[in-house]
Order: sequence, then structure tokens, then C-alpha cells
Amino acid sequence: MNAVSNPAHVIDFAGIKREHAELADVLNARIAEVMASGQMLQGPGVVALEQSLALACGRAEAVCVGSGTDALYFALLSVGVGPGDEVIVPDISFIATAAAVARTGARPVFVDVDDACLLDLEAAGRAVTPRTKAVVMVQLFGAMSDPEALRAFGAAYGVAIIEDAAQAFGATHGEAAAGGVGLASALSFDPMKVLSAPGSGGAVLTDDASIAARVRRLRYHGREAGDYVEPGYNSQLSTLAAAVLSTKLERQTDWAARRARIAERYIHEFSDLPLERPSVSPHVRHVWHKFVLRAAERDRFMAHLKSVGVPTLAHYPRPFHREPMFGVAADGLFPNAVRHAGSTLSLPIHAHLTEVEVERIIAAVRGFFA
Repeated sequence: MNAVSNPAHVIDFAGIKREHAELADVLNARIAEVMASGQMLQGPGVVALEQSLALACGRAEAVCVGSGTDALYFALLSVGVGPGDEVIVPDISFIATAAAVARTGARPVFVDVDDACLLDLEAAGRAVTPRTKAVVMVQLFGAMSDPEALRAFGAAYGVAIIEDAAQAFGATHGEAAAGGVGLASALSFDPMKVLSAPGSGGAVLTDDASIAARVRRLRYHGREAGDYVEPGYNSQLSTLAAAVLSTKLERQTDWAARRARIAERYIHEFSDLPLERPSVSPHVRHVWHKFVLRAAERDRFMAHLKSVGVPTLAHYPRPFHREPMFGVAADGLFPNAVRHAGSTLSLPIHAHLTEVEVERIIAAVRGFFA
């Protein structure tokens, strides 16, 4: 039995353990510093991380919170989204995108995606009503939409643009960075993200001081300048998590470059196979949070890859309009989302894949079509 057909060694889908192993000495030292300080929450390391994130994304303000979901929820609340409003959302994303809208009391209005698996702005324009308050643009899989088209859409329809950049930290479209689009942006530091915390975490980025101030109130029980001025939440990023994130931030450029090289290999090696992938604009620097393919026999393909030690996941196997908590419309309104959900799978792509593992993945994929 050769290396490709031997599943004894299952390749890591995500590189979390290997990231931590690479940085172990530095991480342990920085964690020890935080522990010695005794300031587990709201330490200076959180402020330093916020400043670094704002700089990286070209924003005036960054406010760290307890999760990417809270970041999006707080961003929506801070631009005035609430009961009676409608918010346009792409029909394909992680459930947190639509759930954050629902938490505000507003109604998520689902719209089909384009060939890049990003919100179809033409379809979004047809979905605007007098109740439409905002549009959530999800920068899915590490790609990025055209920020000028988004700005023009917001101006034309008089709606707020909120960017869900949870999967796209480090991506750019021309000179614009993910996290720097719209009235406010949300980042996620979930362990599966390209910039990941030991646990959960997120951040809101904005150029509007009033939005940043509102998020700071919301993340800690509605407090401002010692007074409790509104109902709030306990959604704080720990100082320990900030120390880990700041350490990993120093490695993001190198790790993104490694993922890009692996993506280039995949694209080249699979170019003659009956597989599709979401299109990528030549203006985009993709960060390859996910390497997504579409296959006609997706389930059989995934089973084959699993049998030879190559894990895969489906991102995402069910569009929002099919979820029981929504169930709002027929498949015919979302042809691209339905096609994507029925055929999508993601291959391992992280900076700590070895060359041998990349070769195994390529051989396993090609082996299915041999």
C-alpha cells in the first residue's frame, strides 16, 4: 500500500496545533507575562492588539469583543438596526451571519450569491424595500468584494454597509483591506480562522467614533466613563487571548504567503479535472481561509478522500433559506446558493501543511478521477 492510499496518517484539516507548536516558546513567555500581571481582562495587551488591527485594516478604531458573532451583532446594533428593519444577507455563509441579524429583532432578507460565492448586488438591489436598513457583505472563504461597488450600492439605496470579514483578515481588493469596508466591519478569531485565538474572540472596526463608543459600552454591561448608560453584555476578549493573537499577527504575512502557494499548486494540478471553484477577481489578494471546490459527486468524492486520510468539510451544505429557523423561500429564488450547497467541499489549506502532505492531497484528488 503506497503513501497516498494509506489512511493511517490523517492530514490535519486545520493547522492549529502546528501553529502553537511553531510559536510555543514565544507564546509561553507572553502568556506567563499576562499571568504574572494578574490582569486577565482589559489589560494593556488588548489595547495594543486593537491598535494593530486598526492599522492592518486601515481603520481609525478597533474594539475587541468576545466573539465574531458578537462583533457582527454589536456592529448592527451600533448603526441602528432593530425590530421592524430588514437586513440583506447572502444566502450562503456561516449561520452566525444571519443569526446576528435575527438577534437585533430585524428580519434577515436572503439574496442569492454570484459565481464568487459573494452577495449578488444586482439581486440585492431588487430586494431593497422601505424597511431595508443595512446590507451585510460577507467576505467568504478569504476572498473580498469590490469596495467601490459596495459604497455605490449603499449610497444609491441609502442603506448601511456592514462588512462580515470574519474569514478574510489580510485580504485586499486593490488598495482596500478586508475589515476596512462600510460603516463597520466584524472580525472573528475563532480557532479555525486565519488569525485565531485560544478560544473565541472578535473585533469591530470602524472609522466612526460613535460606533466604536457604542461597541465599547455593549461589550461591558453598557458602561461608559464609570456609568451604566444602557443594557449591555459581558463580551470581553481576554488579555491572554490578546497576547496570543498579537503573537500570531506577526506571522500572518508569511502564513498567508504559504497558503497562497498551496492554493496555486491546487489550481494548477486540478485544472484538467471536472471540478469548479468560486471565481476570484484579479484585483483580489485572497487569503485562502478555505480552498473550496464544487464537485458533481460531492459526497462520494469526500468519502474517497476520507478513505485515504484526507479530511474535507462542506462549506456550506445548506443555504440559509433552508434552515429551520428561517425557512422563508423556495429554492428557485437562490439558484447559485443551491448549486453551491449541493456540490461544495473544502480541502485542507493551512501554512503548516508539509510538501509531502500537499502531494498526498493532490494525488488523492486526482486518484478519484483516474
